[in-house]
Parts: sequence; C-alpha cells; structure tokens
Amino acid sequence: MAGRPIYLAITLALASPVLAQSATPAPDALCVMNGSSHGHLFVAEAPGAGRDVAELAPGGVLCISGAEPGAGGVVSVFEHLDAMEGCSRLVPVGQTEIMIKYVDFDRCFWSSNS
Repeated sequence: MAGRPIYLAITLALASPVLAQSATPAPDALCVMNGSSHGHLFVAEAPGAGRDVAELAPGGVLCISGAEPGAGGVVSVFEHLDAMEGCSRLVPVGQTEIMIKYVDFDRCFWSSNS
C-alpha cells in the first residue's frame, strides 16, 4: 500500500495533460492556461518562439517554446475567432499565465493580478 499514492499521482498526471502542463514550463517556453469555465481563443507569442493560436476549452493549455529564457512574451485571449477586442498580458518566458475570467475590453482576470 505504501506505493499507492505515487501510482495515483502518476496516473492522474498521465490522464490529464492539464495537470502535467500547468506546472512550471521549460525555461524557453511561454504558456497560457484557460482557467475559466468557458472556451476562448488564446494566443501566445515570444521573440524566438514565434506565435501560436488555439481555441482552448476550460483547463486547456497553449505553450510555445524556443524563446530566450528570461525574455518577455505576450499571452492574449479573445472571446471567439471573430472578436475585435480581447485581453493581453506581458509574461516572462518560463511561466504559465492563467486566465481566470474573461471580461471584454482588456479587463480580464489573470493569475498574476493577485
């Protein structure tokens, strides 16, 4: 029975990519996580790593890699693909920023707000 908690933790991490990816990313990665209860369109971009766009369901994570460690990047969220307004946040490379609640006109709640 002593090995059971470790087995359970490994099983949960393998079964849930969000649990595995929400930990601190690689030093050259920039990640954004949808911590809200609704799906949204997310963007992550950083010098050297390019730009990636994805629709994320609640709990989904978008990461880009190849950025210079310690550099800054930008994560953004939009209500949907055709939205004109969204929210953006400057984030150091090597971190995962979590969008907690989407609010129009750059008033979203982010994990780094606290």
